[in-house]
Amino acid sequence: MGAGLLLIALSGIGLTRPVEDASYTLFSPLEAVLKAIASPLADTVANYGDVRSLSQQNEALRSDNERLNAEIARLREEAIRREQLERLLEVKNSLANQETLAASVVAREPSNLRQVVAINRGRSDGIKTGMSVVTEGNTLVGTVSKTEDDHAWVTLVTDVDSAVSSLLLESRAPGVVAGGYNRRLSMEFVSQDAAVKAGDTVVTSGLGGTYPPGLVIGRVTGVTGHRQEIFRRVTVEPLASLSRLETILVITSFTPSKLSVP
Repeated sequence: MGAGLLLIALSGIGLTRPVEDASYTLFSPLEAVLKAIASPLADTVANYGDVRSLSQQNEALRSDNERLNAEIARLREEAIRREQLERLLEVKNSLANQETLAASVVAREPSNLRQVVAINRGRSDGIKTGMSVVTEGNTLVGTVSKTEDDHAWVTLVTDVDSAVSSLLLESRAPGVVAGGYNRRLSMEFVSQDAAVKAGDTVVTSGLGGTYPPGLVIGRVTGVTGHRQEIFRRVTVEPLASLSRLETILVITSFTPSKLSVP
């Protein structure tokens, strides 16, 4: 204790300052080095909580963004479906003398050789083979070719086995619209004397009793054929977007009939 009092007394009168200065000079560089080493670690420890909090906030924002994007996609899909149904309702109203049933396309024939789609309506809904199928703009899609209890298959007008009695709306010239392996339509048996040109509208004629009359099939895109030939070759573009079908109307009140050969 006496030594401590002595040091205090010496310090008070400045006799220990040389020792203090020497100690400061000796340990000051070491202290600076230790601070330089410890400072990043201290900053890391101090900022760890902030970084973790920011990471959690970013994850929460990412989740909210994904949820909002999913909700936007759902609303867009609902809006598209609503627009499609509204346009089909217009078709239904235009077929005031016919009863129809809305359906959705649920599958497609994977083979490129056939043009067939499946719909989510079947025998239990009153769907029968031979019924005509239309879509927006009162355009012909095809015919129900096979039915099951809960679904049915529709052969499109572009299928190689499809043939529709038709006529040109402008000139009333008759013909038969047939499908092909190239997924295109051609109007066959059109007389050389028929007035036909690109842009003319082709509709069902009702002849033969297979389809109701007046359903739109497509638009003439080309006319060829020499005068010495009996028939003209007419190419037709379908007005229905057959490759992007989603919703359709089945005409359930029209009963196809097959006329016997005289």
